[in-house]
Amino acid sequence: MKKALILSLFMSISNIAIADFVKLSNEGEILDFEDSNWSCVWDQKTSLVWEVKGETEGPQYAMNTYTWFDGDTGRKDNMYSKNCYWGEDCNTLSYIDDINEVQLCTYTNWRLPTRDELKTIINYYSDGDILIDLDFFPNTQMSTYWTSMTAKDNSSLAYEIPFFFGGSIVREKSIDTHIRLVRSAD
Repeated sequence: MKKALILSLFMSISNIAIADFVKLSNEGEILDFEDSNWSCVWDQKTSLVWEVKGETEGPQYAMNTYTWFDGDTGRKDNMYSKNCYWGEDCNTLSYIDDINEVQLCTYTNWRLPTRDELKTIINYYSDGDILIDLDFFPNTQMSTYWTSMTAKDNSSLAYEIPFFFGGSIVREKSIDTHIRLVRSAD
């Protein structure tokens, strides 16, 4: 029994992998780790490129929150969709359109991540309370972040990832929370 437990624990630990992150400029150029001004992060392990949130007011302001809306389900505009810098249409679809329009890091195919994709940047071994590598993802809030996944049994709910304990939970789409966009590097 002890051998099986130890073997199971060893296999779990050996499957834990640390992401290989690379900073990207707003022009999509690879930067050095020491660079202090970057807009995106490329995860070489998953081949995903992630948006980086800023500390100044504007579309990518880290404190902005959004209701979940994909054009069909969720809420485009309500009392909780006024919590972003410009204060109207603070929903996921509007934000994705805005980021694609400005061509963040020269890309125009930004989207909400799936649950599994967003979980890939969780760092359970983080030194702080926020479970992410703050050297690459500064300004991440100790809160939840939307995924693209609607709950199977209730189309008014969507999954979100809490960056203070990991896992995933569901939330009413009409309530606002944070978002971090992603795109495939392939």
